Amino acid sequence: MESLWIKTEKNLLENSKKINGTIECDVCIIGGGITGISTAYYLSKNGKSVVLLEREKLAQKTTGNTTAKITSQHGLFYKYLTDDYGKEYAKKYYEANQEAIEEIANIIKKENIKCDFERQDAYVFTKSKEEIQKIKDEVEAVKEIGGEAEFAENIEPNIKNVLRSN
Repeated sequence: MESLWIKTEKNLLENSKKINGTIECDVCIIGGGITGISTAYYLSKNGKSVVLLEREKLAQKTTGNTTAKITSQHGLFYKYLTDDYGKEYAKKYYEANQEAIEEIANIIKKENIKCDFERQDAYVFTKSKEEIQKIKDEVEAVKEIGGEAEFAENIEPNIKNVLRSN
């Protein structure tokens, strides 16, 4: 199944050029996924001349096949982090993810990027009664490190803009 982003994308740099000859720059980044693009953005904002090289199209492969959500909730992960690495480590991981979300929101505002960014709740859910206690444990782990989480028996999905295909 082809990713929605790849299927509907307009290549980010339709005016990109093939390199013929030598190009002078402070930094050359190889790979035009979200990591390469983000690195190029930050370096250029800090006065560096940057060349971003991509063999095919920008934001394809891993980036193009993502769900495009940004969240600090990655499944049942904080209980694991707390148990294996300690509460302080889990808290730093959580805070780093929250800071990244805020940074993205700030870039969108500062650069006046027209996109569908909006804040939504993140959910981890199960149909299995055996998994319910794991979710409850995750809620407690998130709360212990200062995050917001709650357990709900039922949720009303807030689903909009659904792509339906035959």
